[in-house]
Amino acid sequence: MSSLVHFEQPLNERIRTFIRVEQLYNRCIYYMEKEDALDSHSALSALLELIGLVSRGDLKRELMKEVKRQLTNLQKLHSIPSLDQDKLEHLTSEHSGLINELDIQPGQLITHLKDNDFINSIKQRAAIPGGTCYFDLPAYHYWLTQPSNKRKEIIRTWLQPFVVAHKAAVHCLELIRSSTEIENCAAPKGFYQRNLDQHQPNQLIRVLVDISDACFPEISAGKHRFSIRFLEQPDPNKYPKQVERDINFKIACCAF
Repeated sequence: MSSLVHFEQPLNERIRTFIRVEQLYNRCIYYMEKEDALDSHSALSALLELIGLVSRGDLKRELMKEVKRQLTNLQKLHSIPSLDQDKLEHLTSEHSGLINELDIQPGQLITHLKDNDFINSIKQRAAIPGGTCYFDLPAYHYWLTQPSNKRKEIIRTWLQPFVVAHKAAVHCLELIRSSTEIENCAAPKGFYQRNLDQHQPNQLIRVLVDISDACFPEISAGKHRFSIRFLEQPDPNKYPKQVERDINFKIACCAF
């Protein structure tokens, strides 16, 4: 098992949204596959967050734009003989397939749930602390008592339109994450600063810290540069503070 803890800082709103889609979808799947009613509740909570995220913008359009942008860049790389052409062809084919899958996706991703009274009632009550108690939502309480296979089936149905969106987001993120070599760096007394290459489409900063260092990075990024403060917080009841020792870590400034 790796001793490195991964941290990521998206550099634009599109990548920030893609990472949120990735995590919410994975969380929903994780709990959906479990048997207990509380797991179904956790899966539905993740789905409601995913619905809320998607309702704020046009995720399908943003995915389409990013996949097409990456496809254009991949096609340009075919003119470089030294690159692995088989791998390039595979990636190009994958991206072309994603464009087709997104294109045939009807309407908005949450159209099938907009008029769902059951989902809307839970969504409305979920905004209130403890609002999904059985006395507030008896229909939901009854549904949670149903056999796990029935609960899984209906959650899977609600999640289905997000499958292609999640697939596209993950493919885009994987290409971005693998676009840059990870390098070793050091932060004297827990601080590191670096300029961003303005000739690159900077999208994501990845920081890998050894768990034995018992600290985490606080990343502040702008258009031209970013800085990292490494903080320690041995007691979560107290404020974190910047470490006073040098921290060796790994970093990748991803751009594709």
